[in-house]
Amino acid sequence: MTPILIIAGLLALSVCWSYFSYKRSGRPWWNPLWMAFTITAVALLYLVAGFIGYHVPRHNPFIEKRAVWVGHVVWPQIAWASTALLVSSFFWWRGLRRL
Repeated sequence: MTPILIIAGLLALSVCWSYFSYKRSGRPWWNPLWMAFTITAVALLYLVAGFIGYHVPRHNPFIEKRAVWVGHVVWPQIAWASTALLVSSFFWWRGLRRL
């Protein structure tokens, strides 16, 4: 029980610190362009890797499971990346509209 309380306390401290630092700076809590940049970068990584035949696992890539060359196009990875690009287009639209 004690490790859970320590983790919960650190998480609460982190959230409160982020909230108060953003509140004092006058910036918005989050910006859709941050999400757009991140999702687009990850989607392009998976898209290019899938086209050249490099299978990158979606859970802990390069740490827990190794990425491997499979010698053919990885269609599920390309489908996932295409879906992520569609999601990122929504965040691009929202973020650019706010400018």
